[in-house]
Amino acid sequence: KMFCLIFFGLFLNSEGIASPPEKLKNIYFAIRHGQSTANVANIISSNPMVASRQHELTENGREQAVSAGVSLWKEMERLNADVDSLVLYSSNFTRARQTKEIIAYEIQRQRQLKTGIFDGPFCRIGLLENLRERDFGIHDGQNTGAYDLIWPRDLEDATSSVDGVESVASVCQRLSDMVQLLEKRHDNELIGLCSHADVCQIFQCWIAGCDIRTFSSYRYANGEVRRCDILGECLPEPIPMVSQSESAA
Repeated sequence: KMFCLIFFGLFLNSEGIASPPEKLKNIYFAIRHGQSTANVANIISSNPMVASRQHELTENGREQAVSAGVSLWKEMERLNADVDSLVLYSSNFTRARQTKEIIAYEIQRQRQLKTGIFDGPFCRIGLLENLRERDFGIHDGQNTGAYDLIWPRDLEDATSSVDGVESVASVCQRLSDMVQLLEKRHDNELIGLCSHADVCQIFQCWIAGCDIRTFSSYRYANGEVRRCDILGECLPEPIPMVSQSESAA
């Protein structure tokens, strides 16, 4: 991971990408939403005016959200953390918001099963605009095969905004703003961020100090939970980019 940090430092100096934090007071988990109706239809859904009211979770997506809650609870157990040290945030997109709410319920259910105590602390939840889906410009509403055009451009240039697509650099800036806010708001807490595939992947690469242009090599599955750390120790092995024309799930 040292190569990652050195390479990103050089890239940051030349491109002006927002610097990742040198240290964190809190522990962060990025969680991709469960399968949505937009995933099933293989369409890109990045317009907040539409996606905050449509493209809800499928039944499979709801089950994935439950599994995400179980996964996060296991992470909490490893850290010896209780519900009152956890806060869950999401974008206002329906699919992310529903995922967060199901996870919150499942976390509380897991605690009840473990302790036998049903009057326990509530899981705190909230909304953060900076967790919204990446703006895919003219490709919004189109087939997910458009990612096959976008991601190679990202690999070449993190500041690319061809076709009105929000650049990777711009996503990093809003994620940096978000982390600064959360680090002021919370202290020594676990923070779950329910968001969208590109945003989760960019966040994990950025916070680890890795080359953010390669984010598409760290593909999130629907409902996947990953701890995000500044050393990049929790990054999975990268995988080659694959076409998204048939499925974005």
